[in-house]
Amino acid sequence: MADEVTLSTLTSNGGRIAKILAAQLHINLFDSQQGLRGLMEFRPLMGPSGTLNVAKASMAYTAAAASSETSGGFSNTAFSTGNFDLTPARYGLQFQPSDLFAMTAGGGAPVTVDTLTSALLMAFDQTLAHLLTGLFSGVSGNVGTSGADLTADNFFDAIYTLNLANNPRALAAVLHNVQVNDLVESMRGETGAIQYRSDIQGMLGNPGAAYRATILGVDVYQSDKVRTANANADRQGCMFSNGAFAYTLGDVAEIIRQQMIAPADIVVQNPEMFIERIRDGANGLTSLLLNMYPGVAEAEDARAVKITTDA
Repeated sequence: MADEVTLSTLTSNGGRIAKILAAQLHINLFDSQQGLRGLMEFRPLMGPSGTLNVAKASMAYTAAAASSETSGGFSNTAFSTGNFDLTPARYGLQFQPSDLFAMTAGGGAPVTVDTLTSALLMAFDQTLAHLLTGLFSGVSGNVGTSGADLTADNFFDAIYTLNLANNPRALAAVLHNVQVNDLVESMRGETGAIQYRSDIQGMLGNPGAAYRATILGVDVYQSDKVRTANANADRQGCMFSNGAFAYTLGDVAEIIRQQMIAPADIVVQNPEMFIERIRDGANGLTSLLLNMYPGVAEAEDARAVKITTDA
């Protein structure tokens, strides 16, 4: 027969729609577990300056024995100090939906203005994680071998390095996905006491995108924000104790209090960030702009050791 009623014919002739957009939204894979700012020491921004200078003091002094019961005295000892700066800078992310986009967002459309706002909110912690991992390259101590996979021995070397510097036992490690996979693979081949440890068995059980575990007393965090090194041949993770890195956040509420922005243009606001609406009426466009003012810095180099291994 020559005149069959078929789906393909109706689709091409307008009797059927080729595709119907589902109301459900699929979010592509990304590392949503980016709560790394808890690994940094927070320092509130104070005063009229744009830079917070934090003083550091050495407290590891011992007293000397007197040369005589009644005379001799003591020589003066210099009190050792240092400092580091935290300078907040403006970071932003902007989407610009059109009026037609908003007009057609009803009826169960999966991507709406609310979707864009959610993405802006999620960018806050993503940005802080990105800034933290960007500091790892500046750490002077290093374990691992360029071009070689991360091993259990490298992991132990990092612990030993920090122990020699008198770090507290509570340690954290931020590793790239590849480094976590390599560490899991190395742990599989370990023999002796380590293979029977319950924390090692837990690590072998569930490596994945949001994976976290405590291995040999070290809290291990996985982050795809860990940077490359050596012409992209390696990844540069880091193991450190509390106080190795610090951050501050500009109080954006002050911008609002100073009436720099009309309250009606604020979509979301808290002391750490805000999303503002910027209207371009002539072109039927509305920008949604995330504003945040973080500052991160390495506070004490001896509290950290970078882990450079094959990417």
